[in-house]
Amino acid sequence: MQPTDFTSLPADQQLDTLYFSGDILANRYEGDNIFLLYNLRDFYVELRYDAYNNKLHQVTAFRDTGKLEPYLPYLSV
Repeated sequence: MQPTDFTSLPADQQLDTLYFSGDILANRYEGDNIFLLYNLRDFYVELRYDAYNNKLHQVTAFRDTGKLEPYLPYLSV
């Protein structure tokens, strides 16, 4: 599966895929948002969840390791 294949899935299938096949790596907080980082096979998925309104706002799938920088303090090597 490619990142674009994942993001083209319906939202419920994306979440099912993460739950059953993904590994959660880290979470971080920014204002009212919780960001969750998953590893899914050979790419990463970031969820942006609004904790105040209890809504998922964004799902981003990527391979660019530069996008992991905000999570580096939370990852154990």
